[in-house]
Amino acid sequence: MKNILDKIRQNSAYYFRWVIFLAFTGHGLVNLGLSPSYDFHLRIVSSLFSEAIAPEIVLKSLAYVELLLAIIVLFGVKPRITIPIAIAYLISVAIIVWYYYYQQSGSIFGYAEIMRRLPWVLFLLFIYARRNSNSMYTLLRVGLSFAFLAHGTASLGILGINEGHIELATEIVPENWVRDFVFYTGVSDTVIGLLLMLGIFSRIATYIGTFWLLLVVGLSFSFAIPDGLFRLGFLLSGLYVAIDLRCHKHNISSLISANKN
Repeated sequence: MKNILDKIRQNSAYYFRWVIFLAFTGHGLVNLGLSPSYDFHLRIVSSLFSEAIAPEIVLKSLAYVELLLAIIVLFGVKPRITIPIAIAYLISVAIIVWYYYYQQSGSIFGYAEIMRRLPWVLFLLFIYARRNSNSMYTLLRVGLSFAFLAHGTASLGILGINEGHIELATEIVPENWVRDFVFYTGVSDTVIGLLLMLGIFSRIATYIGTFWLLLVVGLSFSFAIPDGLFRLGFLLSGLYVAIDLRCHKHNISSLISANKN
């Protein structure tokens, strides 16, 4: 087992290529209509393009882009060009979904919709960068923290859309408990996200969060395979952050100490 873990740590960039591959592939398959989540994506696109262009065509085009990016990132095709393109695509999607939240709620504080895409952005930056110092591994922990913060704050009914969370929750809890269940998981996810962000008890928080992700991924696969693939990327990133101490070396305490010196 130790040899396997060492091999994973030694090939971290390749490992996260698979993480990104799963994320783009799962999302692309949703946009091809292979998941009930497609209806939500369709509403987002419809609200933006109105009748100017068929939203189904837009989603199908986005699906092909995402599947292409999945393959390009996995095989490392011209990474100095393609990874910045992938990052720009993710930021564009984040802005689009934030704008949808603004349209629906009238609030500009849809930050969870931006935070949802930041894990993939930071993971891509990790792959892109030349990792000459352990500080680069902090990107992985911070990226994972954004995943929990996005899910947590949206589940709490603030900063984002919790529609998908409610759909998943209905699969495992009675309907009259769904809202409370989503709220309390929002509290726990937000706390885990903050601990990861600050690097406080971050390894323990990662173990707890990864166990929770294991349940979420199992539930997601029972809901739809594309959703399971997408969230499997989060689970794999959580497993990596749990086993690599370099992800936890730099935290809020070390930053404060460095500034004092």
